[in-house]
Amino acid sequence: MTVSAFILAAGVGSRLHPFSYNTPKPMLPLLNKPILQYSIERLLKADIQNIGIIIQKDDKIIPSFINMAFPDINTLFIAQEKALGTAHAVLQVEEYLTTKHFLVIAGDSLFSASFLKELCRTHIKERNNITLSLEIMEFDLMKESSTVDYRNGRVLEVREKPQTPAEILSDLNSAALYIFSKSIFNIIKSIEKTKRGEYELATAINKTIRHGGRVGGLIAKRVFHISTSHDLWRYNLKFLHKIQKGRVNENIIGKNVHIDESAVIKNSIIGDNSVVKKGVELTSSVVLPNTIIDRNYENSIVQSDYYECFTDSKKEQALLE
Repeated sequence: MTVSAFILAAGVGSRLHPFSYNTPKPMLPLLNKPILQYSIERLLKADIQNIGIIIQKDDKIIPSFINMAFPDINTLFIAQEKALGTAHAVLQVEEYLTTKHFLVIAGDSLFSASFLKELCRTHIKERNNITLSLEIMEFDLMKESSTVDYRNGRVLEVREKPQTPAEILSDLNSAALYIFSKSIFNIIKSIEKTKRGEYELATAINKTIRHGGRVGGLIAKRVFHISTSHDLWRYNLKFLHKIQKGRVNENIIGKNVHIDESAVIKNSIIGDNSVVKKGVELTSSVVLPNTIIDRNYENSIVQSDYYECFTDSKKEQALLE
């Protein structure tokens, strides 16, 4: 496919602290496999072979893992010297781009390979300058995201972080997956920083619209976006529930894990190089790598000496169905 892909993986992941203190957010695991690995696998399945990753300038973790996990693809790593916003991150790819169109996806978001293919086809067929992935979203979640005016296949406006119902343009949010044509670079170079001191993609998208550019959209049926520790816990259990296929209390156990024979583990994921000690009961929980478990946990995500518990299990179980 004549589209390159670039994954945004330079963010600090502050909403996932402390779990992302020493691990880049895209390297946090779903069923003991980094989010980033799922993303690359799906890009390859969508016939997108030219892949680049925008990383923090001192990040050694992501290049080391990707080169080991995908030795047969020539992944490009681009260091973002300063975190100046999503539009600034996109600008970093200009000198490396070898295709007319390119896809940009956040490192903490997952889309199906079939949707990636469809979005690329839509962008090229409709001759868009930009094509957005859209998702239906409730207002309470939009306050931390965006709302989109979308009519007849065209995006007319993207409004960031609406705080009142009057600011809502529709029930559609712009998800963290975009396809751009090369014209975006000149637009980004002409925009100003927002009040947050960053160059934002929404600003560049709205300027493209005002200047007569064609911005299209495609509604995704399912988007996985891991922004908080609650998301990480919930999606791990959601993925586990899917592979269980009705078999209750099955677990995913990582490599080099020691579990005492008296421990009781139900519906949980245990990361590599972890230890579960005598008498422990672990239920509907996610244990991150290199963790020693010496007490009981339920509906929790655990790493070393820190954990978070999500107590509304009935509500969460409903989300897994």
